[in-house]
Amino acid sequence: MPARLQVKPDDCSPLGQLILQYLEEQCISMNRLAELSGIPQPRLRGACFKGTCPTPETLRKLARIIGKHHLELYTLAYEGRIEKIPEDANNDSLDLLMRELFEVAREAGLVAPKKRPSKAKIRKALMELGFHAEDEDCA
Repeated sequence: MPARLQVKPDDCSPLGQLILQYLEEQCISMNRLAELSGIPQPRLRGACFKGTCPTPETLRKLARIIGKHHLELYTLAYEGRIEKIPEDANNDSLDLLMRELFEVAREAGLVAPKKRPSKAKIRKALMELGFHAEDEDCA
């Protein structure tokens, strides 16, 4: 059983909360996760807290170990720094959409493409999902 954590969930960013959840689920210590990921323990611990800026390399190393895509970790790490959607907007925020996309991809056994798709392919996929031009009537 891992040692009692000194990092409290209330002090953590969404990324930090995910890290704490992973430690608990795997019954490993922060030191062990740091060792497995190749991230110095102080840097890993620091990445847990609100207001911190983990490097892309830290996120990539961590993602490999915990089985998530590094862009998913990036959205968690920088969630507080992304401009907030107005309160009168519905739940179609970019953050929620990105999480849903990664969750569906993971459940389907899909991995992110190695090369960015063209804008035409992205547009076609979005239209197949029900997106439409603002001036078009909703059906």
